[in-house]
Amino acid sequence: MQRFGLACGVIAPVWWAFMIVYCASPFPGYSHVTDFISELAAKRSPTEMLMRDAGFVATGGLYLAFAAELAWQFRHDRLAWVAALLLALNGMARIGAGLNQCEPGCASDVISLDQDWHYRFASTGYWLTMCAAIVWGFVGNRDTRLRHLLALGIGTATWCAVSLVMMELHAEWQGLFQRLASGILSVWVVVLAVSAWRTLSTPVTFSEDLSHVSRRTRKSS
Repeated sequence: MQRFGLACGVIAPVWWAFMIVYCASPFPGYSHVTDFISELAAKRSPTEMLMRDAGFVATGGLYLAFAAELAWQFRHDRLAWVAALLLALNGMARIGAGLNQCEPGCASDVISLDQDWHYRFASTGYWLTMCAAIVWGFVGNRDTRLRHLLALGIGTATWCAVSLVMMELHAEWQGLFQRLASGILSVWVVVLAVSAWRTLSTPVTFSEDLSHVSRRTRKSS
């Protein structure tokens, strides 16, 4: 079960990317450059139910499983619990975005309760994952095997934020920039899952603990 939970961190981003490509292929006139990912699950779209259930809801559930396993693996670290909670909330936001679909074409001039909540859940999910990347960086900075997560997390959050801003500024490229933001976060999740997997063989040793050990070693010598 422990390895399954971490495997969900690899499966979720890969499955998400696959569903985007798979659902877009039979969608007449759909463009990865100009169209939002949400249009694949929009009301009355050709892939509405498939992308909603197998895309948004399924990957949201995988993120919840991944976050639960991280919380268990790093259960003695309060900051890691906060970081895992951010990932879990992202999973819930992904599910919420799927269950609250946007209107056909996700038109910005259409006002509906479902579409309003869809955008709220979707945007919240992005920002939660960006925050999780930064917090996990500080968690990893206290262990020699995970210190690469700090630079990676800050870089991930920065470039994802840039992509989201560019998405708002350039409507003609909104689909491309959204996919760039989603891809950046997906790569980070995979790296986090693989990094956590590698710590399974030995217990996590934080830098504070290492300093205590080094001091005891010097005293004994």
